[in-house]
Amino acid sequence: MKMSSTEQESIVGLLTRIYSDIREIEEEFQLVAGGNDFRPRIEHFHDAVRAFSSQGTGGVGLERLSVELLSYDLSCLRYIVSMPLASFKPEGGAMSPSADLVVLDKGLAVKRPRPDRIVRDRITELYQTYAVLFSALLKPNADHDYHERIDTLNQDVEDLHKLNSHLDALADNKDQLSKVVTAIQHLEEDDLREQLMNFMQQQKFQKKDNLKKLMNFLKEHAGRKDKEIADIEEAHMTYVMSQLGIFENSKDLLKKMAAQGMNLVGKFVENAIAETRREMGRH
Repeated sequence: MKMSSTEQESIVGLLTRIYSDIREIEEEFQLVAGGNDFRPRIEHFHDAVRAFSSQGTGGVGLERLSVELLSYDLSCLRYIVSMPLASFKPEGGAMSPSADLVVLDKGLAVKRPRPDRIVRDRITELYQTYAVLFSALLKPNADHDYHERIDTLNQDVEDLHKLNSHLDALADNKDQLSKVVTAIQHLEEDDLREQLMNFMQQQKFQKKDNLKKLMNFLKEHAGRKDKEIADIEEAHMTYVMSQLGIFENSKDLLKKMAAQGMNLVGKFVENAIAETRREMGRH
């Protein structure tokens, strides 16, 4: 789905306004991401929007838009919508950096403010709106990262299998040597290509034991790439399913936004979901 610059600016602008509203609430009630991230929770998600807006030039690298991280973001956003006061990272919560007990005078004790029902409902609505726009805006980035890396990895695996077949033939037929060298030169991994060329130049392939060890290594290396492919595919599927789940739970919200004159937003989200459903139909 190709977004117009008008759509992009409109959605990013709306996300930024929602971000500001959420941040204000989370600062007041000390709702932090968790783990070693003591920022308001929304900062974690808005890092991706900042990366999208700056395209890697604003201090947040484009690696922030990897399909794995974006898939994790959607899972966390859905969790916060269901648990509006929860941290989403391990060991979450506004914890003291020290485990020692400190005895305070009653006059010094600070009681953390706790959001009431109205505030919790407001957080839920804001995050629900943020999640549906976030998932639609960044789906093309998740798709691009997914397809580009899967294509590269599949080509790498194919090249490794071709090389191994030539190495296997080389054990019994030295005429295969030129095919082996050509296959090595076609590998995209610079370090691996250099190491293999050294292996060949040093005539280590003359010993069948060395050749066997090399073939086993290349087979295992291809296996690791297959595992990486599976992980990326799983992350992409998680993104897709999370986006559909977010949309299904936000239909009333989108109708409300349309009633408020935000028809562009509703059309944008519906187009994004239609594209996702077409994609699911092709699987």
